[in-house]
Amino acid sequence: MTDSLKKIFLKRELLLFLFMASFGLFKQFLIYNLPIMAVPKGIHDDWIMVHLAETLRNGQWLGEYNDLTLTKGMFFPLYLAVCNFFHLSYLNVTALCYTISCMLFVYGLRPLLKKTWAMGLLYLALLWNPVSYSVQAFQRVYRNSISYIQVLLIFGGFLALYLRRKEPLKKQALWVLAAAFGTVSFFYTREDAIWVVPFLLVFLAVYLGSVFCLFRKTGERAYIGKGILVLVPFLFLWLTGQVIAAQNESHYGIRTTNELQDSGFAKMYKSMMAVKPNEDISGVTLTSEKLARMCDACPTLKELEPYFQSSKEFWAGPEGDADVWEVRDGWVFWILRTALAQAGYYENGAMADEICLKIRDELETAMDEGTLERQATMPSTYMSPWREEYLVDLFVALGKSIAYTTSYEEMETLVYLYSEPDENGGNLLFERITGDKTVWYESDMIELAGWYAVYEGMEDITLRAETAEGKILETAEFLDSEDIAAYLEGTGRTVPGAKKCRFHLKLYVEDKSQPIYLKSYRDGKLLDTYELGTDSDGFETERARLNVDWYWDVPERHGLLQRIAYKGVILNGIRQVYHYSGGVLAALGFGAWLFLSGLLLRGLWLGLARKKKTLSEQTVSEWLALTSLLFSYLVLLGGISYSEISGWNAILYWYLSGAYPVMIAFEVLAALSGVRILRNWNRRTI
Repeated sequence: MTDSLKKIFLKRELLLFLFMASFGLFKQFLIYNLPIMAVPKGIHDDWIMVHLAETLRNGQWLGEYNDLTLTKGMFFPLYLAVCNFFHLSYLNVTALCYTISCMLFVYGLRPLLKKTWAMGLLYLALLWNPVSYSVQAFQRVYRNSISYIQVLLIFGGFLALYLRRKEPLKKQALWVLAAAFGTVSFFYTREDAIWVVPFLLVFLAVYLGSVFCLFRKTGERAYIGKGILVLVPFLFLWLTGQVIAAQNESHYGIRTTNELQDSGFAKMYKSMMAVKPNEDISGVTLTSEKLARMCDACPTLKELEPYFQSSKEFWAGPEGDADVWEVRDGWVFWILRTALAQAGYYENGAMADEICLKIRDELETAMDEGTLERQATMPSTYMSPWREEYLVDLFVALGKSIAYTTSYEEMETLVYLYSEPDENGGNLLFERITGDKTVWYESDMIELAGWYAVYEGMEDITLRAETAEGKILETAEFLDSEDIAAYLEGTGRTVPGAKKCRFHLKLYVEDKSQPIYLKSYRDGKLLDTYELGTDSDGFETERARLNVDWYWDVPERHGLLQRIAYKGVILNGIRQVYHYSGGVLAALGFGAWLFLSGLLLRGLWLGLARKKKTLSEQTVSEWLALTSLLFSYLVLLGGISYSEISGWNAILYWYLSGAYPVMIAFEVLAALSGVRILRNWNRRTI
């Protein structure tokens, strides 16, 4: 390459990078200051994520062991904990990571795209993917918000390795790391990561076969190194699992990464699903009558029978009738775990594992002896057993899933995203861990918490919030605070009663223009006065100290939302473009893939029958990349569709968040491939 060509190439590279960075920064600006969706009452989903993040942040691994501790992958809580450690905003970091993953994916597929304009087009299509700024898959603090990042790293990293299999080893390192990080993080984030396994297996077979043929042809030992290097992501996956399992064994007495995947509970649940029910209830395998028969046949399970009933009452809620309530397969395992917890078996992992394995053994014995009838189960523990009527339903649900994803249904970005505060201050935990803000419904509410200590002692001390006119808004109830007593002793002060000096106040104020004061009294005599809204963190006099840990003024947030409302308008407008064009692009992309597949078959026939080469390596690589994306997308949709018809309402964009970047990449690449082929139609080799 001449110097002039190098300068042109470098200029194009710089312009492409600046193009990507500019749009990435613009998107970063649009999501900045958006509120998060906090769901503190979702203890089995959202809350457990931030709770585990807090324990990791505090150096306590995953905290106290219970029926929730090892039910979710630990990577997302770790992700939250790392963001919190560096005092970074969860939303900002997530958006930035997605932008970087889009860039890596596009650069990874550069050998296919070739032209900078094609790279820019694919980048824009991926960057503005509506799922990456939607309520349930971005603003919500849950693990679905990083699935689309991980998916791009997995597919981008592995496809980049294949496309660069003839290049020097040093050019493989970045893509191995991207593939490894995406794979490891994805498998330890979600229990349903199995949908990428077919892609990984086929990739390994094709890649290793290809480098073996190249080694045989050229004799270059570098191809042996490449064959070993491509195994690194899988080695990291195994090693990470060993580390997590060892930590869980050390802390909880059970060697596993996740109890829903590999534990006595998983084995027990699979055996329960294998027992054939007498009643045929759609989507319900563990029927009430079946559970009763299993209890009669298994002595250990019989001991848990009262707890199954109380567990159903807990899950049915105050308005549900637990006596007649049948639980669908997608949720019934929570009934079992709640019952085991109520029975006291979650003191440690070893105890829980032992009782579950004992029940499993009794169930298997009963089925072997014919006391209970056995039925076939699915390979995945938590998939409902197959039924004949599912065949038609599955194809209907698959069609629904395709229509749902290609039209970007239900997605929305909410600026006025209200999170209902609960009595335990759960919203504040979400805010503290994420570094982002929630919005509460009570627009006239002020909420604060902290501690107040009078050095002479806390006897007969009253702390209350008042208006300037002396109207009492709320009187604080002092709460346990042994840590504060210890802290004060460490400073040389022994304060009687300091073990109860924390407070938490909610104030409802209609006229926010007037100042609000915290006033302390002893036996009705005024001691101190502090004006709220001023800097009172660590305020101290000779007599006392007031420390305000946090102070939230809800109306101020509503004012912020008014100022950033236009961001929601822009983002939702972009989503509308995807909504109306999605179906057309999907049809064009699939048509282009069919056309390319036809050319491939024709080329293979001509090559075998007439010894005539009509296919270029570019066409074969394009077909392999497109086919891997298409079939991975369909595998995920197939699994979600099966869950929809058999277990729970699963066709929802947050459960499908990993499908959208794969779908977009397929559509754009297929269209670009079709354009290339049509332009080169008159050439002998396509």
